[in-house]
Amino acid sequence: MFITILHGDHEKTLFNSHCKVEALLNSIKQCCGCEPEGMIELADESGQLKNLLQYPHLYASELLKPRETYIPFAVTRPEGSSEPVFVALLKDDEVIDSKFLASLRHVRNSNSPVPEKQSKPGKIKRKTLSSEALMRKAN
Repeated sequence: MFITILHGDHEKTLFNSHCKVEALLNSIKQCCGCEPEGMIELADESGQLKNLLQYPHLYASELLKPRETYIPFAVTRPEGSSEPVFVALLKDDEVIDSKFLASLRHVRNSNSPVPEKQSKPGKIKRKTLSSEALMRKAN
């Protein structure tokens, strides 16, 4: 599955999200010209942060919707501050407006849980029985 990243001055780049979050973020950092040691985070077009940094070893496709568009943010933690600072890696005032920034601030203060995997249709969970229970069932 692919996602679109908006960055720079009206640039769009497709990325394959079927990889570990750490690998995806490293690829995006390289594309956007960020420092390799720097941290970045993604937000959707409504301003909701995806909190990918919390789950570097999960597959990005578990956390991001396919064919969606995301905006990368450089993340820094100033000394003496517990709040991270987010700087958009997109120079587009039409996308990053005051409504977007207000939404970004609001969502940042709440935790977004990892979505639970959905079971495949028709897949049945089997109940495990002890050997004693199997013997009772056979009689």
